[in-house]
Amino acid sequence: MERLPHDEYPRPQMRREGWTNLNGYWDFSSTKDGREEYSEKILVPFPPESAKSGIGRMTMPDDVLWYRRAVHVEKKEDTRILLHFLAVDHACDVFIDERRIAHHEGGYLPFSTDITESIGKNGFMLRVRVTDPSDSMAQPRGKQCLKPARIWYTPFSGIWQDVWMEEVPEYHVVNILSVPNYDEACVSVTVKTNKAETEEAVMLIEGRRIGIRTNLANNIPLLEKRAWSPEDPYLYSFKIVYGRDEVCSYFGLRKFSVKTDGSGFKRLFLNNRPYFHHGVLDQGYWKDGLSTPPDDDSMIRDITEMKEMGFNTIRKHIKIECPRWYYHADRLGMLVWQDIPNGGGRYKASVVTAPLFIGSFLSDRRHRRLFARQDRNEREAFVSFTLDVVAHLLGCTSVCMWVLFNEGWGQFDSADLKARVEALDSTRTIDHASGWHDQGIGDFSSRHVYFRPFRMGRDKRCAILSEFGGFGLDGEDAEGRKKFTYKDSRDGRHLTESIVRLYERDVVGNIPKGLSASIYTQLSDVEQEKNGLLSYDRKSVKVEKEALRRIRDLIDQTLNLKNIMSPS
Repeated sequence: MERLPHDEYPRPQMRREGWTNLNGYWDFSSTKDGREEYSEKILVPFPPESAKSGIGRMTMPDDVLWYRRAVHVEKKEDTRILLHFLAVDHACDVFIDERRIAHHEGGYLPFSTDITESIGKNGFMLRVRVTDPSDSMAQPRGKQCLKPARIWYTPFSGIWQDVWMEEVPEYHVVNILSVPNYDEACVSVTVKTNKAETEEAVMLIEGRRIGIRTNLANNIPLLEKRAWSPEDPYLYSFKIVYGRDEVCSYFGLRKFSVKTDGSGFKRLFLNNRPYFHHGVLDQGYWKDGLSTPPDDDSMIRDITEMKEMGFNTIRKHIKIECPRWYYHADRLGMLVWQDIPNGGGRYKASVVTAPLFIGSFLSDRRHRRLFARQDRNEREAFVSFTLDVVAHLLGCTSVCMWVLFNEGWGQFDSADLKARVEALDSTRTIDHASGWHDQGIGDFSSRHVYFRPFRMGRDKRCAILSEFGGFGLDGEDAEGRKKFTYKDSRDGRHLTESIVRLYERDVVGNIPKGLSASIYTQLSDVEQEKNGLLSYDRKSVKVEKEALRRIRDLIDQTLNLKNIMSPS
């Protein structure tokens, strides 16, 4: 029997037995007038713009997408049937037969609905209606662009992450949140259920059965204190038993902070020790699937390839991935800087591009018009979206930093947003303005430098080089678009040598002066952007891995020689 796309359980931090994968071929139609023609087949969860979907054409703002498939399910007494969508871009309505059962807006976050009362004895017809304005409207959209060029890419629409059902008891677990406390060697576990009152449950961990209370935070001391790190990505596994519902989960014991080292510099710390974030930018795009990776192994290979090159950090750039990507970062050991996908109106080059060359500062409270953020409702919606992203990824071990705004794209009131995020999650660091339009707040001086040498400033905050590099290598053209890089190389050896020299000049030499992180652009080529360490199809590694690995060794030697890695 042919495997369905993405046939692993989609949500590793809340695993159950007894689920049904609804990925695969669905009936599909795309019309201007909203009619349901279903003249085509689409392979879910790949977006219709991708070759992998079988459609391969762009969705326009006035298009209406329809998905349809028959679902067979046998209802049982005292059970509920939950229908889950990991991501649908952008606005969608879900129908069981002719009845609308759910409406959702937002292309990056999951939603679920209880369909028990809406389905018949033997099954139902599942239909999904989707519209997507892409960059013609102000909703969070990341780097999607109806006219892709340079650093802006083909948009993705419709269902682009997994769809599945699961059978649960009538009273069941809705969410599990694990918040580790490294200093106290314990974990706070909150088990939310579909009953408002607090009840008894059992947590199985480290060979123990511990009684806990639902819908409250439970502080659980750990018998063994074993830290999580990229070098030793140890995860604690546990199970929650609530009535007839059994759910498996995990967490890692770690602590992220910014502190002053022995030399008086502000630095990033991991588990109370200075830790240099040696990272790479990752857009999360794929040649055949666009926003959707071909399979689970492809996500694993991306992370392991970067580890083999010596990187310990991935900056997930302007995109939210599926839960399994973060699971692999957790278990393989890769720090993650998580960007919030940007929104807002049409950006002005003088605000978002010119600062790369001339430097610039604008107040993101006084100059909302210049940042394309005049509309109050849009701003409030973005704040809500950001908080939802943080809540969605709160339990991910590897996520160590929230990046709120990038290069002024739709930036506004970043001091207020930073405070809101901090109130929700005090366990991670926050970069409020990556690149430029720094409001002088928070822990970081976060700079992007591409066309000139990086020089440390006089800022007393923690210095991070949050984007640099972007060296390219001639490759295939993407749909005839003009190739884009920050600097070209002749061949793989020349590219590797150029990257090594860049690190020696801009990174290694500045670590003793306080530099605490560097993020190289980028993991892979994306469409016309040809500055990846890997090709767009991931078939070619364009650099010499061992040479890049030696960069990591050089960074570690510099840290140790300067005693930066000594305990605080």
